[in-house]
Amino acid sequence: MRRLLDKFNKNLLLKVAGFNSIHIFLKIGTGAIMSWILANYVGAAGMGVLGNLRNFMQGLLTFSVLGLENGLVKNTAQYQEQPLQLKKVFNTSWVLSIAASSVAAIIVFFAASWLDQQLIATDVDFSIVFKLIAFSLPFYVIFIFITSLMQGFEWYKKFIILNIIISILVFAMSAGLVYQYNLTGALYSLVFVPVIQCAAALFYWLSQYDQPVHLKELLGFHFDGRTSRQLFKYSIMALVSALLIPLVNILVREYVRSEVSDEAAGWWEAVVRISSYYMLFVTSLISLYVLPSLSKDTTYSNYRSTILNFYKTILPLVIIGLIAVYLSRNFLISFLFTEEFEPSTTMFKWQLLGDFVKIITTVMAFRFIAVNDLWRYLIAEVLSILSFYLFSLYFIPLYQEEGVVIAYLGNYLFYFVLLLIILRKELFTKHQLI
Repeated sequence: MRRLLDKFNKNLLLKVAGFNSIHIFLKIGTGAIMSWILANYVGAAGMGVLGNLRNFMQGLLTFSVLGLENGLVKNTAQYQEQPLQLKKVFNTSWVLSIAASSVAAIIVFFAASWLDQQLIATDVDFSIVFKLIAFSLPFYVIFIFITSLMQGFEWYKKFIILNIIISILVFAMSAGLVYQYNLTGALYSLVFVPVIQCAAALFYWLSQYDQPVHLKELLGFHFDGRTSRQLFKYSIMALVSALLIPLVNILVREYVRSEVSDEAAGWWEAVVRISSYYMLFVTSLISLYVLPSLSKDTTYSNYRSTILNFYKTILPLVIIGLIAVYLSRNFLISFLFTEEFEPSTTMFKWQLLGDFVKIITTVMAFRFIAVNDLWRYLIAEVLSILSFYLFSLYFIPLYQEEGVVIAYLGNYLFYFVLLLIILRKELFTKHQLI
């Protein structure tokens, strides 16, 4: 027992994973209750609509910060001991993000009615939802800047505590609105999330007495052209994913609705929601541990040792978790949703296999971000997104609702092979090439 405790205390990744699991269990618990509320008060068709709005907001929020989050984390980790360089990076990012969020807000505000018809398309006019989204964008920018600092400075415990606070606040707000106003409340709850995130992050950061830098120094309007060119590579990386993935998901969801049924789109959304709960455990660890590690030391040997350590430490836990989810899929659907969602149980095996391959490939692909490798990232990402869309067009007519998750697995198997080819030097060369 003592050996296990010593191993746990010496292994940073295990310590982060252990503490992060508290947040994940809370997220799963609140998510389970929220899923039950949505199933009973919104229904399968309503969850399909929510999926469209969620995908739209994912792309829009990433555009509002120009996809700079990973770049800010990487630069914070790299320039921890160089406050002037760190200030230059954040000041330039602040100018770019405020400009981008302002442009996005204006477009969304005046296109609110059209967006309502395209994404929600119900008998009720929800254009006000999109106008409120426009006003929420600057709040999200501040939230991302604060959390990027926390991750870059490796404030693991404080970052996780902040996320726990936000999860509780968002759940309380969302549950209340959905309970009172059904689909209307669910739509509004998505809009208010960035505001809650910003308020909680700002209060939490300012309450820390050991701030390594003052926030007001970083959120200044000083623009550096050379720094902006470096940051734009991160922007392009993130924006390609943030804009294309939601767009393709919306197109595929609409294809499911037309080829199968509105309810089938809701079944897929239910499976994706359950997937997002356990995937959060892994993706948060990748951001907290893998990216700072790869950013500090970009050698091939550190890349291999970092991802192998992650695989050896985390993948066994992931496999156990995925098996547990599969065996309890019927219970999860009956407990979290209603009888209307029972057909979604057949979709789990493909989704879980796809998630497993996704975890492996996500860790591998963070090499592109750590070394700011724009072109290889774009080749891999665009081909992967395109493959999911093409696989969906092929498999959905053949296998109906299961076709979309078969396409999901096929996409990540293709992505895995593609990464082995693109990253062959980093993965298989013994010595760093100059």
